[in-house]
Amino acid sequence: MADALGNAGYVVTGSGGGGANGDYVFADLAELGALITEWAAIRDTIETDGLNLLLARQQIFSPADDDMSKGQAEALVESLVKARTHNKAMFDYANAYVEKLTAAREQYAADEELNVARMRGVDEG
Repeated sequence: MADALGNAGYVVTGSGGGGANGDYVFADLAELGALITEWAAIRDTIETDGLNLLLARQQIFSPADDDMSKGQAEALVESLVKARTHNKAMFDYANAYVEKLTAAREQYAADEELNVARMRGVDEG
């Protein structure tokens, strides 16, 4: 799994951690930025897959007017609808994770700026 998802898969399977309430803790902003980039790419791929499922659904027609042909076309449509529902759930998960990581990066950056300002105050004092 880690190879298929790069660092994103590594984090999912146990990297980071150590934060309160099950939050992940990252060593630096660059690591977090790279992870956000990877998860955004995963999210975007999921979104593209969802669009392809919708396009595929539009291409389903019964090859003949008999009940068996109609039934097979309907079964395929139902399968694509379920695949799209699953795809949407995966997209929502990945998107929420990107948003969470982005918020964490913004908080880390703000904390880092505050810490730098405090250290400058100590040096000047």
